[in-house]
Amino acid sequence: MKSRRKPRLVTQLLVGQVVLIVIAGATLIATALLVAPSIFNRHMREAGIDTSSAKKHITEAFAGSFSLSLGIAMITSLLVAGILAWYLMQRIADPIESLAIFAESLSLGDSSQKATIESSTPEIDRLAVALTGMSTELSKIHNDQARMLRDLAHELRTPIATIGALVDGIEDGVVKGDAHSWNTMREQLNRLNRLSRDVRDVSHSYDQTLSTQKTPVSPDEIGRSAIAAWLARFEKKGVVLELKTSEDAPLIHADPLRIGQVLSNLLENALRHTPKSGKVELNIRSVESQVIFSVHDTGEGISASKLPHIFDRLYRGDSARQAGDTGSGLGLTIARSIAESHSGSLTASSRGRGQGSTFTLMLPAMRNAKN
Repeated sequence: MKSRRKPRLVTQLLVGQVVLIVIAGATLIATALLVAPSIFNRHMREAGIDTSSAKKHITEAFAGSFSLSLGIAMITSLLVAGILAWYLMQRIADPIESLAIFAESLSLGDSSQKATIESSTPEIDRLAVALTGMSTELSKIHNDQARMLRDLAHELRTPIATIGALVDGIEDGVVKGDAHSWNTMREQLNRLNRLSRDVRDVSHSYDQTLSTQKTPVSPDEIGRSAIAAWLARFEKKGVVLELKTSEDAPLIHADPLRIGQVLSNLLENALRHTPKSGKVELNIRSVESQVIFSVHDTGEGISASKLPHIFDRLYRGDSARQAGDTGSGLGLTIARSIAESHSGSLTASSRGRGQGSTFTLMLPAMRNAKN
C-alpha cells in the first residue's frame, strides 16, 4: 500500500493561516452579534425612543448596516490576510524547500551543488551558510581523500616493487641473498611500517582522536631528549646539531612523547634537507605566555610557491626535497595536528631555495609555572 503523499510545507502553512483567520473572524462576528444588540438597545432606551415603529425601523437599519459592514470587513480582512500569509509562507517555505533539496544532494555525496537562496529570515540564512560551509568542507575532504589514495598508491609502489624485485632475483639466482640484499629489504619494510604508522596517526588526527597523555613537563627536557635521539645520525652525516635554551622557560601542559614526536619529525626533516657541513639549531625560549620551539637549518630552503602546502598530506613538492626522500610525506601533517591538539601551532618560514628554513612550534605555557 502506497503511503499518502504529504502536502507541501507552503500548503500546510497556508491552510493553517486560513484556519486561524476563519476562527478569528468567526469569533469576532459572534462576539459582535452578542454584544452589539444589547449596547444598541441600551442607547435607544437612554435616548427615549420607546415607540414600537421607531424602534423596529432603527433596529432593522442598524442590523442591516452592521451586517453589511461586518461582512465587507470580514471579506477584506480575509483577502488582505490571505495575500500577506501567502507572501510570508512563500518567503519561508521556498528557501526551506531549496535547502532540503541541497541537503539531499549532500546526503547522496554530491558536494558540487550550492545553497543559492535569496535573503530570508536570519535563522534560514544561518542554515544556508552552515550547509554551504558543510558542502565546502565535504568537497575538500573528498578531494583530500582522493589525492591521498593516489599518493598512497604511489608511495607503496616503490618499496613493494623493490622487495618484489629482490625476492624474484634471489629466487632466480640472479641476486645473492647476502647482507646487502636483506638490509635493503629490511629498509623497505621499515618504510612500509612507517607509512602504515603515519597513515594511522594522520587518520586519528583527522578524526580528532589522536591520543595524548598530558602532564606538566619541562620544555628543556623534551628538547634535550630529542637532541640526544638524533645526535648520532647528525654526526654520521656531518651536520652540526645544536640546542639553545633560555634555562628559565616555564612548564607546559603537554604529552612529552607527542611533543617529542613533533621535534623528532622536525629534526629528521631538517637532517634530510641539510647538506654535509650544514647546521641545524633547536632553540627553546619563552615569549609572554608562550613557549617557542624553533628548528632552523641551513639547508635547501623552501620556495615561496611551495611553502603554503608543506603541511598538506603527502605533499612533497620541491624536486630537491624528493631526491632520495624516503619519508612518508605525512610527518608534518601529523606534527601540526599534535600541535593543534595542545592548543598550539606549527608554522614554517623560509627566505627561498638555498636559504634554509625554520619551523616554529608554539605552545601555551602553564600559568605561574617555572622550571
